[in-house]
Amino acid sequence: MTRLWGLMPALLLTGCAVLKGGDEPVVMRLSPVFAANQTQLAAAPSIAVAAVQARGLSGASRYAYVDAAAPGVIRQAATFFWEEAPGTVLERALVAGLRTRFQAVTGPQLSIAADRRLITVLDRFEEVTGGQAQAVVAFDATLVAQGKALWAGRYCGTAPVAAGDGTSRARAFAAAVEMAVGALVQDVAAGTVSAAPC
Repeated sequence: MTRLWGLMPALLLTGCAVLKGGDEPVVMRLSPVFAANQTQLAAAPSIAVAAVQARGLSGASRYAYVDAAAPGVIRQAATFFWEEAPGTVLERALVAGLRTRFQAVTGPQLSIAADRRLITVLDRFEEVTGGQAQAVVAFDATLVAQGKALWAGRYCGTAPVAAGDGTSRARAFAAAVEMAVGALVQDVAAGTVSAAPC
């Protein structure tokens, strides 16, 4: 009987925690935007964007962040989530960005023949905290034609996170995606890899 009384405080605390509930999850939507090119779109080459592969937590739907004081540790937020996996967001952004320069661009949903194939591996999709928080997006891209790599490059984008709410974070990540994809689109159009620092 005394054991039962000893367990009562623990049972009461557990009951309070269950009834209280946790923080509401925040689901964020990314909608990168690419301005239309003022020159005529190139008819060739046609480009197929392959499904984006993601390394580690960069492809997770849970929001990832890194403290600048401990850059080797990736943490995941308890209540922030992406509506779509970051790899899917990047696929859509690559197609939208390339369509500002080329007439025939398809995504991974359409498996049709194309002159060029863009293979992308997402490496970073995280907030770096400490001082001014930054949204960081980084990926490796390889342009392939007839089974041979034409060139490969690394593309990065960063943008300040203005506040801790979901809308501010989504805007920062959209800007970082736009920056990185914009650099890739310029390289595809020029046919060379820029020496942009990453």
